[in-house]
Amino acid sequence: MKNTVYNPELYQLHKSFGVFFCFLVIFRFYWRVKYPWQSSSLGTNKAPLVNRIHIALITLMVLMPITGLMISAFSGFGIHLFGFFIVPEYFDAAGEITSFNETTYKAAKVLHNVFSYTFAVLIISHAIAALKHHVIDKDDTLTRMLPNKR
Repeated sequence: MKNTVYNPELYQLHKSFGVFFCFLVIFRFYWRVKYPWQSSSLGTNKAPLVNRIHIALITLMVLMPITGLMISAFSGFGIHLFGFFIVPEYFDAAGEITSFNETTYKAAKVLHNVFSYTFAVLIISHAIAALKHHVIDKDDTLTRMLPNKR
């Protein structure tokens, strides 16, 4: 988002999907508790690394939307879900949108940026590891990730 020309419609869509993603994360937690994964690395020296990566992925699934919501809320632009206000804009005495809390807004923006790159690297690593299991190791790790294989 930061490397694009500012497009208010695109930003609103991005933010709406971020809010929607927050709801999906709740479902993901439910699914994770109901159907815990069984890593093929259990009992190997790779198990601690695999476990840490999975925890980092789940943690970032929570932190990305939270910091995004903080950016919107504390920047003064409010939070919208596909056109509906969840948190309204914050206006100054002159009627201009202004930051509700500049320090929190800037901190959330930096964190959101760092988390986005970290999340992207972990997602790509996770996909590569799944493909490695399927193509090189020829085990059932990738097929066990599919919903109908439970």
